[in-house]
Amino acid sequence: MQNHNPKRPWGPLYLVTLLVLWGCLGVRAQIANYGSPYARFGMGEFQPLVGSAFGGLGGMQAAVTHPLWINTENPASLGQGALTRMEIGTQARFSFLRTNDQALTKSNINLSHLALAVPVGKSLGTSLSFTPFALTNYDVSGRGLVDPGGGQVPYQVDEFYTGRGGFNRLAWAWGWQINSHWRVGYTANALFGKSIREFRRVFPDSIQAFNVRVQDQWSVLDLYHQIGFQFQPGKPTTAWRGTWGLVLRLPFDAAMRQTILAERYTLIAGTPRVRDTVYSLPESKGDLSMPLKASLGYWLEKEGKAGTGLELNYEPLSQWRAMGRSDSMQNQWTLRWGGYRLVKPGGGSSGRSVIYRAGLRYSPGGLRLRNQSIPEAGIHLGLGIPLRRSVSVLNFGLEAGRWGILRQGLLREDFVRFNLSLNLNDRWFIRRVYD
Repeated sequence: MQNHNPKRPWGPLYLVTLLVLWGCLGVRAQIANYGSPYARFGMGEFQPLVGSAFGGLGGMQAAVTHPLWINTENPASLGQGALTRMEIGTQARFSFLRTNDQALTKSNINLSHLALAVPVGKSLGTSLSFTPFALTNYDVSGRGLVDPGGGQVPYQVDEFYTGRGGFNRLAWAWGWQINSHWRVGYTANALFGKSIREFRRVFPDSIQAFNVRVQDQWSVLDLYHQIGFQFQPGKPTTAWRGTWGLVLRLPFDAAMRQTILAERYTLIAGTPRVRDTVYSLPESKGDLSMPLKASLGYWLEKEGKAGTGLELNYEPLSQWRAMGRSDSMQNQWTLRWGGYRLVKPGGGSSGRSVIYRAGLRYSPGGLRLRNQSIPEAGIHLGLGIPLRRSVSVLNFGLEAGRWGILRQGLLREDFVRFNLSLNLNDRWFIRRVYD
């Protein structure tokens, strides 16, 4: 008897590779150092929600479908794909922050995503993915003088703003290929996590003034929904074929719990000793309100060999609320461009094709501080290297970006983000044929 479905010796590496990478990352969304000071506002610093492959395209996903990549934003893309795909990725970010008179270098490492996509039939697919949604991870300090009056000598005051934690997204998506032109999809998302923000005012030179500490803790757990559409006009046999894509994250109010504790304290040998509680709000219940987010894109592709496209995202963040309160947010739009090309090493006909990616993004920003918009921009590059004897790919990504401006005492962050992901692809649930 002869097996017409050849054995894949690398198949057992699925679980081993996943466990090794997961263990190395420590199963944490945030594992080192601090993020941007702008994470102090709103929910924190919103994360890209994309892997290395789509990150190399400037982060665009609305209209993109590829048999080897997992699109975690537009569920309609799952309707096309014969392979089971598993992907795990991490990112490292190195930032140079500066104001008009100060400079500082920071870094952090995050788990960027974990995803599994499985074809259920010829025209139906599903995926399960985990991604950090927003990180509240910052450490900001300032120093000034207080004039007590009455001819007394001014004394020093130090202020510290710190944040820890963040929010994550667990998404279960379904996509359906209706016909050769239309695909639709739906995603049920679980938003969960906890953040702790702390403010401290310390008077190191005064024996009369008491230090103040305010701790604000948020906890969120709820579901929200997302729908996606992809439309391909023209005939499937066309060499270059375009795709329109639309993703709508529906507005939602997530259940939220908030605890606030304000205390006065003194420092004895460097150890805080609480004198009294100024204010206490034990676990107040409310909502975290997120507005509609829409992404519209167009993607032009040549049979998986090359592709390019544009995407526009819009999110009216001025409607964002936490416990009924806004926080320096404004309506945000983001323009993205991306493209890729497969190239044979040395230009020959033998060997595996290497995927080269490039992209751009720009946004006036979703934050407005001191009557100034906080713009964001990035240049993206990516590389996909196929693994031997398989259709799996090792993806590398690099983003050089800028966030913020040097006006009105604000800061600017120049950063480089490195992405690494392992994309394992195989055919599951295939009946073996013998003769």
